[in-house]
Amino acid sequence: MHGPRTRSPRQLQALPGLNTRAQVHLLSNTLSLVGGLLRRRPEAAEDLLGYLTQYLAGQIRPAWPLVSLREELRLVMLFVGVERARLGGRLRFEIACEPNALDVPVPPLILQPLVENAIRHGVARRAAGGRVRLTARARAGYLHLAVSDDGAGLRRPFARPGWGLVGVRLRLAALWGEAARLRLMGRPGAGALAAVTIPVPPIEAAR
Repeated sequence: MHGPRTRSPRQLQALPGLNTRAQVHLLSNTLSLVGGLLRRRPEAAEDLLGYLTQYLAGQIRPAWPLVSLREELRLVMLFVGVERARLGGRLRFEIACEPNALDVPVPPLILQPLVENAIRHGVARRAAGGRVRLTARARAGYLHLAVSDDGAGLRRPFARPGWGLVGVRLRLAALWGEAARLRLMGRPGAGALAAVTIPVPPIEAAR
């Protein structure tokens, strides 16, 4: 029996940069938000630009197909900072990550589209806001990641198949084929859950 397919670092670097659109989308939305805050809340606009600067600095680096989950979570928190400037106390965010998962290599920007989806299609659509929870655990050679929200939920399975989720699925398939998967579950009014399962690559694969 053959194990999960894993490409070499050289093969991985040749894969298309499917996270570029996510970065452009974030930059466009953030700059629009800064423009709206400049007159009403200049301090908030300044804080938002600070988060954006840190986030972009993390993206200006030599191309590498995998990063540690620790690094990915750092960028997720910067993105959440941007969203908190927009939503304020309406957004509650939690992370529950097992220590043995922090150094596991993951594709960069694999979690941000899931968190963005939960915030914008779940929490932001409720007047009272809501909670987004991110969990990570490593078990038996696989890394299990989940992003859940208690927002509007799904009208039907895969009712949120935007380009962000499509990009995540394509990148997982390009890296690990059928050994990796993305699942999206939820019910109307009961929130949604996006779950990613990937084989644990060698630690040295991450920068």
